[in-house]
Amino acid sequence: MATTPISADYSAITTIGLPGAPCLNTVALFNCAYEEDSVSAIDVFIENCKEINKLWAAKTAISPEFGRLLLLGYVSAVESFFRTVFRSIINTDAKAQSDAHSYVVPYGAVLYHRKNTVAEALLEGYSFAGEKDVRSAFTKFLDVPNLPEPIKTMLIEYEKICQLRHCCVHRFGKLGTQNGIVLGLKLHSVALEKPLSLDKQKLGEIASWLMSFSKAMNNYMFHTLLERSVSEKNPYKHNWNWIYKKDRVTFEKLYNLFKTSKDANPSPSAKELYERFKAVMQR
Repeated sequence: MATTPISADYSAITTIGLPGAPCLNTVALFNCAYEEDSVSAIDVFIENCKEINKLWAAKTAISPEFGRLLLLGYVSAVESFFRTVFRSIINTDAKAQSDAHSYVVPYGAVLYHRKNTVAEALLEGYSFAGEKDVRSAFTKFLDVPNLPEPIKTMLIEYEKICQLRHCCVHRFGKLGTQNGIVLGLKLHSVALEKPLSLDKQKLGEIASWLMSFSKAMNNYMFHTLLERSVSEKNPYKHNWNWIYKKDRVTFEKLYNLFKTSKDANPSPSAKELYERFKAVMQR
């Protein structure tokens, strides 16, 4: 009678191929020669989106799986936009710098970050893939706990897209109960445990909306910094001369944080926006 070898692996329900060498040198996976361009956060976002667009814009159709990956890319670009712009604000605006004095950063960030990027360590606890963290960052870094209604509305819509993103990250596109609760469980009950399916049209609509959303956030933050530069409540209030030649350096420092030269419709010139600002403030 044949006997089963004691060494038989009864757990070998799947066949495992010969594993390759483990990836021990993770540093080599990063482009350490990369140097960040001195461009605005919105221009970096626009360029990132253009690169994502190249992956699918010329295709006649995309698979649901590819659509989910592209959605991850677009939301990641928005997250990166927020990180870059908040870091830039902290590095540039006197009140934001003062507010950040008491915030804690990891010791390693102080040791190894460059001076102009150490502020990014303040954002380590923020994912920006959701309404809550964006609102929290506005409160903490811009001192604006009460957002205007149009911004609140856009953040609510952004949260919906982020819930789709969470499905892709954690459940390979399937709608979970917690995601369904945020989106509206009664309405989405028929979609529970069903996979997200984005065709070209749906993905294009989301990508276009995220572009408009990021531009709106960019404009709102620029507006906020300009408004508080003349506020009596701001201890770092700027004494504008209302003569562009005298105010140019100060104004352009803020302008350069938010301007775009990469968009199909580039920003108006610094002088033009300064004159608009002056006209409103001198009414």
